[in-house]
Amino acid sequence: MNYHLPLARLILHKGSSNLLSPLQLFQLHSLAITTGLQLQHPSILLSLFKLYLTNQSTLTHAETLFPRVQQPYKWNLMIRHASATRPLKALSLFQKMRIDEPSTPFYNDPFVYASLIKACGKARAFREGKSIHCRMITLGLDYNVNLSNSLVSFYSGSANLMSYADVLFDSVSEKNVVVVNGLISGNVRRGNFDVGLRLFVEMLRGCFGLNVKPNCVSFVILISGCVEFGEFREGKALHCCSWKIGLGWSVEMCNVLIDFYAKLGHIGDASNVFVEMPERDLISWNSIIWGHVKSGEYVKAFSLFREMRREGIGVDRASFSCLLSACAARTDLWLGRMVHARVKAIGMECDVSVGTALINMYAKCGKLNSARKLFDELPKQEIEYWNAMIHSYIDAGLAKEALKQLDEIKFRHLRLDEVTVLGLIMACRDAGDLHRGRLMHSIVENDDLFKGSVVLGNALVDMYAKCGSTTRARSVFDRMPRRDVISWTSMIVGHAVNGEGEESLATFQQMCAEKLVPNSVTFLGVLSACDHAGLIDEGMRLYNMMSEDYHIKPRIEHHGCVVDMLARAGKIGDAQMFIQKMDTKPNALVWRMLLNACRVHGHIDLGLSFVTGLTELDTPPEAANFVISSNVYAEAGRWNDVAARRNTMVVERASKEAGKSCVS
Repeated sequence: MNYHLPLARLILHKGSSNLLSPLQLFQLHSLAITTGLQLQHPSILLSLFKLYLTNQSTLTHAETLFPRVQQPYKWNLMIRHASATRPLKALSLFQKMRIDEPSTPFYNDPFVYASLIKACGKARAFREGKSIHCRMITLGLDYNVNLSNSLVSFYSGSANLMSYADVLFDSVSEKNVVVVNGLISGNVRRGNFDVGLRLFVEMLRGCFGLNVKPNCVSFVILISGCVEFGEFREGKALHCCSWKIGLGWSVEMCNVLIDFYAKLGHIGDASNVFVEMPERDLISWNSIIWGHVKSGEYVKAFSLFREMRREGIGVDRASFSCLLSACAARTDLWLGRMVHARVKAIGMECDVSVGTALINMYAKCGKLNSARKLFDELPKQEIEYWNAMIHSYIDAGLAKEALKQLDEIKFRHLRLDEVTVLGLIMACRDAGDLHRGRLMHSIVENDDLFKGSVVLGNALVDMYAKCGSTTRARSVFDRMPRRDVISWTSMIVGHAVNGEGEESLATFQQMCAEKLVPNSVTFLGVLSACDHAGLIDEGMRLYNMMSEDYHIKPRIEHHGCVVDMLARAGKIGDAQMFIQKMDTKPNALVWRMLLNACRVHGHIDLGLSFVTGLTELDTPPEAANFVISSNVYAEAGRWNDVAARRNTMVVERASKEAGKSCVS
């Protein structure tokens, strides 16, 4: 018995979970069984059960012990733990507890219900959550402050249930910062950033009680929202406010500020926050490194990584993903392989985020075979790897290879996600495969996960339009529950590329009527529509509107549309005058448009004068330049110049790419 007592004390010691490794825990359990302690002291079994729950690698052993533990408290422990990692398991355990242990004193425990509400929120089980809320009201637990906080957070997780969150929030007599933060977070997640900001201001003014003041979590929620909605001015104001109330130096605040400034393109401000931080953690380093990668400052990103390593900061998956993204952007294969070697040495190659970054790096560096070889070595049960491979094939112009991956994904019974479906729709667009495009459309329509997705709706509109089916594109567009500027632009461009100029302009007018602000791509679409429809006056009006009304600086592509529009109509002189007034130098395409128009409309002498502008461009030799200039010389009967241009084309090795057709 003298031997049993120290062992029992060790098992029952509250801090043992932090002292014991899984192997030591197994040994301790084995000793408790062989010495009979497990039978003599039922509390020993409960303590072992608790210890198993504290370690992710021993959860299966906790589940094995669960039926043998006699104390009712086991239900509370198991439900609370499952709510964090396996929410559906927590709900099923609660149902089983109601059946097997209806008289347990923990059946009415507020902590159990808080865990269940948390599980419903994670599993998006809103119907079950409302049912549990009704049960809480029946038991008189609805006035518990912690449960009120959990319920506000739960109802804020659904756009359809925000009204419940508002009612519940108003019914809380003694509000605290946690419940206010829950409502702010819900509104920000649902896109109601202005409402979240208003609640924050009311909290600052003491509207919810003089003791309810913003904390670090309040600022983190709102500044993260500023990142999502591009609210730089509001984020800057929140930064100033956090300094005034003494929260600006916390690691969490500085980290979210670095992320905010970096993602909104203010890397200088992000660097200032990073440099002035009194204490930095791994998240701080990863955020500033990622910010420099996003800003195109790849050398600085690698310099910061080396500095981080010199300070003894460990690396994680985010660190390597940032470095690999930099290697991909620079197409630096040598450095990318060095990072790959380091990743392999520490055994992180099979991490999903690192593995996908490696595939992307090799593909962007032009080593698609290396990307495929790596993909074949990785586990095939992670859909993220397939996504990386599909998009790599698309970027390489191998749309049909990308589509072949769908059959393999189906064979392995993997669950498609939005990135997968987006990639496959893009592959159908590039391959002109309308049949498979309709198959992907049916997947989007029949899966609740994809219904209402603006990104997939935009991709379908673009795919159908590029495949020549504007009727189907319009049908998808009209049925979209939400549309953004990309949706409208896709439809406008779709009509334009299919020669439906009037429809394109009508869609643009409808867009403006709905108060959506067009972007430069939108104007490129409508100018292209005017170009192909011969609507010169309308095209010039839109060109002027772009800069005067929307303050969008025309790019060379917009200039090219206007030049082509005037040249097609035979107004070569007007086109020439427009080129002279352009704030950018004409490129080869603009000159080719003029030359072709001169040849078509019989202005050969004028066309000969434009050949000089084309030949004097300081650009790599293009076959199209030689072909159009030799054609103009041929029209003028200058056969010696034709031969000279053809010979120069051979010497410069300016080969012409073969044409492609979607018709097999």
